[in-house]
Amino acid sequence: MSLTESSEVFVSAHETAINDLVTAICQTRPHLLSYGSPAFVPASDVYDTQMPPILFPGSGGIEWHVRFSIPHLDLFDEDSPLPPELSLGPGQFSLSTTVELCVDCRKGGRRDDGGKDDGGKGDGHDHPDEPNRDRPWDDKPSKVEHPVCTKLDVFAVGHLVGTSTAGGPAVGFALDAVEIVDIHPDELESVLECLLAQMLRAALAQVRLPVSALQAGAFSLTPTVGPLIDTDVVLARGNL
Repeated sequence: MSLTESSEVFVSAHETAINDLVTAICQTRPHLLSYGSPAFVPASDVYDTQMPPILFPGSGGIEWHVRFSIPHLDLFDEDSPLPPELSLGPGQFSLSTTVELCVDCRKGGRRDDGGKDDGGKGDGHDHPDEPNRDRPWDDKPSKVEHPVCTKLDVFAVGHLVGTSTAGGPAVGFALDAVEIVDIHPDELESVLECLLAQMLRAALAQVRLPVSALQAGAFSLTPTVGPLIDTDVVLARGNL
């Protein structure tokens, strides 16, 4: 049977190419993976997306920051090991990333110093041309008093969805399950997994691969089947 089946065009991309595309998008637009409240992110820019603090009575707002590393994707069948709680089935992809969670652990609650502090810079100098991506708020006019951070390795499985970007068809990512390894007690692990699943789903919803990137460029494809995952590839069929 023809690769195109009843369609006019067949396109496919190996998982290596998909990872290259995801990496390119995330490196060009790192704000898709980095979110924080005003103390950490004074304003949205190419590196970070500003969001409101967590409101809680008497706190003046809990300041926070969440950043994911560029995710690595593995298309069925399984090449990258997964925790035993997860399994990669036909038509699915797995994902691995590291998430950094930070809160500003202020001892006094509301600020009473007029917002003047060194933002945790330490050396008292700004470095606007050399952002410190390990502590991205260090080189911004931030108001972080006492950042407390942790990093967690996160694994997930999901499936592809058809979506759009810039007015054209695109490939999107939907998560089916998320797992964090070696968190105790189990109830705490479940809470963190629920929280991170929602955050990761929201972040991945912003990462879309235009179908045009999977094409040779000599034609415009209107997908009729897919995107689908076959063994280590993403494929789609469509008409010109």
